[in-house]
Amino acid sequence: MSTATVIPLPTRLEGMTTRDLESELLGLAGHIAAAQCRFLQLLAEFDQRDGWAGDGIRSCAHWLSWRAGMSLRTATEHLRVAHALQHLPKIGEAFAAGRVSYSKVRAITRITGTDT
Repeated sequence: MSTATVIPLPTRLEGMTTRDLESELLGLAGHIAAAQCRFLQLLAEFDQRDGWAGDGIRSCAHWLSWRAGMSLRTATEHLRVAHALQHLPKIGEAFAAGRVSYSKVRAITRITGTDT
């Protein structure tokens, strides 16, 4: 018999202090960055396995645009960053821990090829 996990209801915004709002915002930003990092790790592996290949699909970016509903330009950029992260383990570690955002990682991957 499995037990159900109880998910607490979010605190009403009106009842939160400004400091509580700030704390939750920053915590969620870290979770979003960590999730984005995992998404990109999976995307790079999916591309390397040609998981996207099929009738009428031209590339992994094309597949991502179609299946995830993002623009082709955004999909291409996600794919570029995903592959660049494979060569930047320290940046990837900080990203996975939520210490840096996707925007920062994207900028870093444009100017560097290594962690050093």
